[in-house]
Amino acid sequence: MTWKDLGNPHPRPEPAPYTPLEWPEGKALVFEDDVPTMERPETLLAFSASAASFSSLAGSRRTRYGFGALGLATLGTLFTFTNKVLLQGSDQLGFALSQRPAPSAGAIHPIHVIAHLPGSPRLHRYDPFAHLLRELSCDVDILQLRDSMNAVVDGCDGVLLMFVAEPGRTFAKYSQASSLVWRDAGILQGYFSMAAEALGLNFAPLGVTGEPWAGQLIQQAGLAGVGVAFVGTRP
Repeated sequence: MTWKDLGNPHPRPEPAPYTPLEWPEGKALVFEDDVPTMERPETLLAFSASAASFSSLAGSRRTRYGFGALGLATLGTLFTFTNKVLLQGSDQLGFALSQRPAPSAGAIHPIHVIAHLPGSPRLHRYDPFAHLLRELSCDVDILQLRDSMNAVVDGCDGVLLMFVAEPGRTFAKYSQASSLVWRDAGILQGYFSMAAEALGLNFAPLGVTGEPWAGQLIQQAGLAGVGVAFVGTRP
């Protein structure tokens, strides 16, 4: 076994302001109302399940396979429980810090979440500030991406989630920040796992990074794949 030493992170004496990567502003896909109604029984079930105690959720959480179609309302609730901006902070690093359900070193949140909705010809980026999906025009071969991920785990009709790091954000505040980026990625995926359990969904991390596709999402260097997962309703 070879262990790669990622160093010991520590805050810089003075921040090194960073200009974040620019994502193309694609067409917005707005989540349906998250409030459960009898007309949307799947969200009513999700709302009831989310009231379970943490000990119950922790005891029942498993990586489960088989992924049914996931409605936009439930997908929106999943993002609400994990990555939606709750409070916006200072922009002294060159971008806005934020508080979200999942913690992040320095409130930086360098992990972008890219979604592929089954049958869609496009990828979508979750916008945590506006709480919606933005259509992403890119050079990624979506069929190849989906086929490659299905070869790891059969995603069926589930939503494919790519976790994509922008390390420059974390390095703006910390020296030797690589391990912080990886820890942020793991924590966020852990929150997705627990939130999916609360909503009665199947969530399965694939154990791959998402490269080379993550690095092809925009025409700028600076992105790195740090995880992929499938999420969907239980068959």
